Amino acid sequence: MPVRPLKLHTKTALLASAVTLAVLAVLLVLVSVRFAERVREEQKQLAQLQADNLAEHLGRMPGPRDPAEVARLATLVHGSRPDAVNVRVWERTGGLFQQVAASAGSAAAEEIPEEVKAALRSGLETRVVEAAPAGSDDSLYRVFAPVIEDGRVSGAVEVIEKLDSAPSIALDYGRGALLLAPLAVVAITAGVFLLFSHFVNRPVGRLLGAMARVEAGDLSAYAEEAARDEIGTLTRGFNRMLGRLREATAEREAQKLLLERRVREATAELAERNEQLEERNLELYQTTRRLTELERLAAAGQLAALFAHEVGTPLNLISGHVQLLLAGPARDEGPERTRLETISAQIERIERIVRGMLDRTRAEALEPVPLDLNALLRRIFDATAPTLEASGVRLTAALAEDLPAVAGDADRLQQVFINLFNNALDAMDGGGELRVTTAFASGSVVVDFSDTGTGMTEEVRAHIFDPLYTTKARGRGTGLGLVVVRQVVHEHGGRIEVESAPGRGARFRLTFPSAAAEDLKFEVSNLKSL
Repeated sequence: MPVRPLKLHTKTALLASAVTLAVLAVLLVLVSVRFAERVREEQKQLAQLQADNLAEHLGRMPGPRDPAEVARLATLVHGSRPDAVNVRVWERTGGLFQQVAASAGSAAAEEIPEEVKAALRSGLETRVVEAAPAGSDDSLYRVFAPVIEDGRVSGAVEVIEKLDSAPSIALDYGRGALLLAPLAVVAITAGVFLLFSHFVNRPVGRLLGAMARVEAGDLSAYAEEAARDEIGTLTRGFNRMLGRLREATAEREAQKLLLERRVREATAELAERNEQLEERNLELYQTTRRLTELERLAAAGQLAALFAHEVGTPLNLISGHVQLLLAGPARDEGPERTRLETISAQIERIERIVRGMLDRTRAEALEPVPLDLNALLRRIFDATAPTLEASGVRLTAALAEDLPAVAGDADRLQQVFINLFNNALDAMDGGGELRVTTAFASGSVVVDFSDTGTGMTEEVRAHIFDPLYTTKARGRGTGLGLVVVRQVVHEHGGRIEVESAPGRGARFRLTFPSAAAEDLKFEVSNLKSL
């Protein structure tokens, strides 16, 4: 079973307890050390005061002083101080100090240090010397006070004080404090818990409840304001924010309704316009097809007239002479008449062939379907690979992935691409590189043919789409290939751009509208042809 996480007020109470314990422990250590130092200082001061008082009392006693009385006074001082170890009285004889009395139970006297003797001879101060008797580890203080008689130092009083150690004092002090520490911690923890629960947990709970209602979609929720503290400020800010959110939501709903109404109106109007546009596009498409047919028929008519003029005259002459020969009196029978009849039949056959050719010049209706230009180009790559290899031309293809379809006729577009292939091969007679790329940009499908051939001058480039214009050697070009390319591209609603310079190759860029953009319909620009 997963352990439930502690609530914030519980964590705060436990943290406050831990901090309280840490602070109490630090304070206990610091106070104990300081207390021990104060106790030791007071013991020093008391020992010095007793030594000074006894020295002053001995200085007022008439001499010679009774050693027993002096020993009694020393014992009295020793008994008044529980921490006093020894009390000795020294008498100065010449430059030496000799012990003349000591408190009862005193240990053997130790010699006075030389620096203390020098200080005592001056009689100006009480001298304290830290010392530890032989075989003892206790911290002892030896206090020497000069005995002054008639303005001279006649002796000294020594008080040896045993000072309590700091650890023992701290331990005694800490024992009492430790008894009160748990009660203090419990009281502080309970107080923090109750105060936090009342002043923080409850207001935060109310605020969280309001936030939960808002999250569920109830924007009318309201968080009850607590006291005027930070949480109260937070609650008021939340309520103000919620009020602005309600206003913004109401305004958004009103704008949404208005927008929906306008969208419905615009949609209805757009649907009506689309219907009208579809009708106009259909009419335009049919007109375009008809105009294209008429243009082709006109071109075919011109060609037929020229053909009839060039071929008809000799045929008429031949036919007339044949008829004259057949009408002769000697042509009723015989092989000559048979030959003449054969010649006349062949002339008629030539006329029928001419008429059949004229019939085939009539344009067929364009049936556009969605085409994948990448797939069409790959088929052309496979078909032209042997020719490219034989010509020493390296093909580099970069076909864009997910290329949209175009609306068109596969056979006619294939004728366009093959013509461009052939032109590139003718321009790279000594070999080179042909680069073919496809891309989708600004709603159009772009096909680029770039070669490293001889290139074209500006003058040549201006006439490449003129009928019967060619720069190829006699027998290699008719001057109609690029005318067909431009016508087919325009029939598919596209455009063709050419970039070239002498010695820098040529680049043909074909741009077709995508099938989705055109919806299988062509622009008015289809009317432009040769």
